[in-house]
Amino acid sequence: MGILGQVATAVGLGRAADSFATDHVSPLAPIVLGGCGRSGTTLFRMILDSHPAICCGPESSIFRRSPIDPEELAGKFDLDPGRVRAIHAGANSRPEFIEVFAGLCMERAGKHRFAEKTPRNIRRLDAIFRHFPKARFVHVLRDGRDVACSLRTHPRHKVVNGELVPLDTWKPIAGCARRWRDDIERSRPYWPDPRFLTLRYEDLVREPRPVLEQLMNFVGEAWDDRLLEHAGAGSPFRNVTTFAQNPEALKPLNTGALSRWERDLDAKDRRIFKRIAGPLLVELGYARDLDW
Repeated sequence: MGILGQVATAVGLGRAADSFATDHVSPLAPIVLGGCGRSGTTLFRMILDSHPAICCGPESSIFRRSPIDPEELAGKFDLDPGRVRAIHAGANSRPEFIEVFAGLCMERAGKHRFAEKTPRNIRRLDAIFRHFPKARFVHVLRDGRDVACSLRTHPRHKVVNGELVPLDTWKPIAGCARRWRDDIERSRPYWPDPRFLTLRYEDLVREPRPVLEQLMNFVGEAWDDRLLEHAGAGSPFRNVTTFAQNPEALKPLNTGALSRWERDLDAKDRRIFKRIAGPLLVELGYARDLDW
């Protein structure tokens, strides 16, 4: 095959590597984290990554439909760009790419279990369980009012030439409430599935050990005390972009972010949130009624 044919083949396979239109069923048993953004998924991912058997790098979006950028992915995970390009070009589907990419991450970290955190994974449960039936999905849940407060001002920084530049983000509360409601509702069909577990951010920061023991039992890995010392763990998958957006993830577990809605939401904000997501808030036990 001539050079043009080789390039055409690589490009064609690269497109295939972005597609979930396949019958491929993977033997991989990934731990997949998801939930509405600003619910604590970064904190859970760092805790998982501190386990000696589990590698959980920064947000990769590999389970989403968006095309893979091998260079960007390699940079996030501090991997050889040539190897990531090669597996992307050689994969016949996205699930097959994920398999090989997971192997590369586990090799890099010296661990045997792959985990992935992207909040929007909560909207990809059908594809995840179809192609990875041995997966374990961890839904990170947080009081929607606190989530809305955090989403409204996120992102707070951007990285420019390696430096943090502050942003003045301020989003309408209605959109934040809808995102929390809609992300959770997308997962509802899987609530009874034994491969799906909901863990609450509030429980983690108040009393972490029982929550993390439940998590380890769910994913089938042994307890390790390093789970309680995540902020000091030396992961190869830590980068400035992650902590520009989530600097609180580096701090010891604390309850400082609980009930921030009580000071941050004014009467108008509260009326809007109640109209959009109030019934779900009550259903999930975060409020007894709409009189708050």
